[in-house]
Amino acid sequence: MGKAGFRAPPQVARLAAAIAAFVTLSALPGHAVEESKSETIGPWQIEAVFDGDAFDRCAIHRPVQDGIVVRFVRNADGLSLELESPKWKLERGKNYPVKMAMGPLSFDVEVAAEPSSVSMKIEDTKFESALRRASALNVVAAGATIRVPLDKSTVAFERLGQCVEKNDRSVESNPFVAPPRQP
Repeated sequence: MGKAGFRAPPQVARLAAAIAAFVTLSALPGHAVEESKSETIGPWQIEAVFDGDAFDRCAIHRPVQDGIVVRFVRNADGLSLELESPKWKLERGKNYPVKMAMGPLSFDVEVAAEPSSVSMKIEDTKFESALRRASALNVVAAGATIRVPLDKSTVAFERLGQCVEKNDRSVESNPFVAPPRQP
């Protein structure tokens, strides 16, 4: 058969059509994909996350022991702490009691669970301030203590605040131009 008579097998044709549809839908405004831009500050990775053209949040994160990742997230609602591990099997929606300890400062709190992570809002200004000065945060759970080194946290938290300030501008001088995406 010549070139004009070549036909792709049905599986190849379906795959090509699926790829074309995905590429087309990804380009449409209604199918925006979450995007982030990041930079490194000591052991911390800082990122600004956008959902389409809208700013969503800024976060600093770092790995700690046993594949656990600690993340501090700042958005319009304030600051929160997240701990995540692919090894954890937690009950979504359940609250687990933990003790937060930094030097002489400690308190009991409950963290909200997802299947492989826990989180809590940080609403105490003493706690937030101590995060910038302490050398480590210990999260004492029922089965283990998770030690979060806070080296370079003063600079990282300062940049986290700047990241939100830079990216959370709802009205730019030119509303027809997307704002720069900066961590």
